[in-house]
Amino acid sequence: MSDGTLRVRLGMPSAIDPGTAFEHDGALIVGVIADPLVDCDPATGRLAPAAASGWEVAPDGLSVRFALRPGVRFHHGREVTAEDYHYALSRVVAPETGSELAEHLAVVEGYEDVRAGRSARLSGVRVLGKLLLEIRLTGPFHDIAAVFSHRATAPVPAELAEADPAGFALRPVSNGPYRLTEPWRPGEELTVERFDGYYAANAAHPAGGAGRAARITFRTDPDLATAHEEFLRGEVDVTEVPPTRIDVAAREGGPRFRVTPNPMVTFLAFPTGVPPYDDPVVRRAVAMCVDRAAIGRGHFAGTRPVAHRVLPAVLDPAAPPPPVIPYDPAGARRLLASRGAVPLPRFVFRYPAGQGHEGWAADLAAGVGAGLGVPAVAVPAERSSFLSGLPGLDGPFRLNWQVDFLSADSAVAPLLRSAGYRDASVERLLARARGVPDAASRLAVYREAEALLLSALPVFPLWEGALYHLVSERVASPGPLNDVFGEPVLRGYGV
Repeated sequence: MSDGTLRVRLGMPSAIDPGTAFEHDGALIVGVIADPLVDCDPATGRLAPAAASGWEVAPDGLSVRFALRPGVRFHHGREVTAEDYHYALSRVVAPETGSELAEHLAVVEGYEDVRAGRSARLSGVRVLGKLLLEIRLTGPFHDIAAVFSHRATAPVPAELAEADPAGFALRPVSNGPYRLTEPWRPGEELTVERFDGYYAANAAHPAGGAGRAARITFRTDPDLATAHEEFLRGEVDVTEVPPTRIDVAAREGGPRFRVTPNPMVTFLAFPTGVPPYDDPVVRRAVAMCVDRAAIGRGHFAGTRPVAHRVLPAVLDPAAPPPPVIPYDPAGARRLLASRGAVPLPRFVFRYPAGQGHEGWAADLAAGVGAGLGVPAVAVPAERSSFLSGLPGLDGPFRLNWQVDFLSADSAVAPLLRSAGYRDASVERLLARARGVPDAASRLAVYREAEALLLSALPVFPLWEGALYHLVSERVASPGPLNDVFGEPVLRGYGV
């Protein structure tokens, strides 16, 4: 452990409450203030006991039991019990919480009743003892333990969250290695300090997951464009680098610049209920006009490999190579002509503004326009309105999808909901996969579902995910600097 303060530069979190922090910046903060029941080894992604000492999935896949560790405490001192999970999980699902993460618990019995306001608590969460918890499911799901590696499933104390919900959102209390020192004021610096009452038995991390730095300060600002300059001036120890600053950060940061793969894929998504994009021939022709390799070289310095799959590589590293959709604008025109497809009147590509997408989005639109001989434009939209508008857009759009937990189900099912795509054959395969006990056999069924999607192309994979960070030489860690999600393992950073 160190007595120093780790200084981290972030964008602007939408929330820092474990139950509601759904995007990158908020999740990074929640990652140090909350521990899930099980956690992912940063180097391998293997599930390991965290706030639970162990778990067992029923042979039929319809339930999972967690044995909670004794002595795990909230930041205000009280011991965490099974009843706290009954409250916290129900709170995530409750519509008044407004959590974007509620669907992770859609497999739990009672989910629909809580969402509809017919019940305050999930009936499938059963308290079998002070430190024994059972989760019953509406259908088989043998990957269920992975869901409980997500921080949204971490405990929160009802006596604090219910007494002052607005205040709790700005100063959440959970069971992680750091605790907030004061309420968060959006736009201002946020400080967390090492929690001396932390249980320090999280088997996924060195030193049981205890924090190494005495304090972490998070400087938040929605504009990351100047973050690398703050880093070079020595004002911060860790910062994310946006795509528009990759070249200069790599040049000026030297070995401090880090590129790490993450289980995300960037897609060109189609509104499959809107003509002419309801025609898979049109979707394929558009895809054949996107020069993914050239755009990637021009805007990501070649750091993001072209994606040919829906499943991120970390979930299925041994998969056989999938069919490749070539860059072939002339072939795209011949395809449309040979199938008598309705031609595009124009191509409008929408993407969220302010995140460095402008250059590549413009190139993508221009390529489709030139390839098909139609007017084309890339149109930015304010991020929150863009996200809230999914999947109801009337034209193609940029869709990033990163798995929230390490299961192929998290890569496919939520992605299709975000894209607004329904297909009975794919849904049958997903249901079948969830009921397969053997992990390798289960993955094979998910591959079948993926093959159907790559044929129908409701989403066209563009690039595999990568995150870019600058990390100061002041930082030392006994484990990897980044986890399998590409995120900095801040709890392990000493300064």
